[in-house]
Amino acid sequence: MNLRRALITAVTMAVLPTAALVAAPGAYAAGAGAGAGAAREQLPSCYDVATTDGSYEQKTLKLVQTDADGPVTRGGDWRSFRATVTNIGSRPVKTLDMSVYIWRQVEDEDPVIGRFVAFEYKSGKNGKWTPVDRGASGRFVTNGVLKAGQSVTYQLRLRATADLPAHMRWADISVDSSFVDHYRFPDGRVVACRAGETGQNKVRITDATMP
Repeated sequence: MNLRRALITAVTMAVLPTAALVAAPGAYAAGAGAGAGAAREQLPSCYDVATTDGSYEQKTLKLVQTDADGPVTRGGDWRSFRATVTNIGSRPVKTLDMSVYIWRQVEDEDPVIGRFVAFEYKSGKNGKWTPVDRGASGRFVTNGVLKAGQSVTYQLRLRATADLPAHMRWADISVDSSFVDHYRFPDGRVVACRAGETGQNKVRITDATMP
């Protein structure tokens, strides 16, 4: 399983390591009941479902992350970036989830970087910047709808606190889009599962006094 697929699986199963979680958008979108959300969390990754019976290829969502590879300054101002998701499939996606988080591929790192970086997203309803909730695995859209051929661009921003440890000089920002898909086995069985696309950028962390 490659890194992108591993990330999708982690978000899907809501078992991201603490290092991958970030101060992030708050709440689920209106219309996503607790029961429905919990049911979606239990769905396996489509890649995992297809492991023994063939390969799964995600052909519905395309995600492009832009302006996310600039430096992040300890104690600096907010820095904005964008993520554009396009439904390249032939059917509407009625279960779109979006999440954002920062992480470092370092084992046993303590403290983890997510404690020192906050994310916000611009609400499509009122245009206000809204904190991303750590307790929601970095989600800022839940149960969204994306018609076939339609694109949507999400405005995001992040900021690092001044006490972010000095040894943390780099990190990865990931924006994930996921949806409920279905995998058909050779014997005709159909299993609901989660799939999606990840945009990932490595960022450099600097001090305010650095050029």
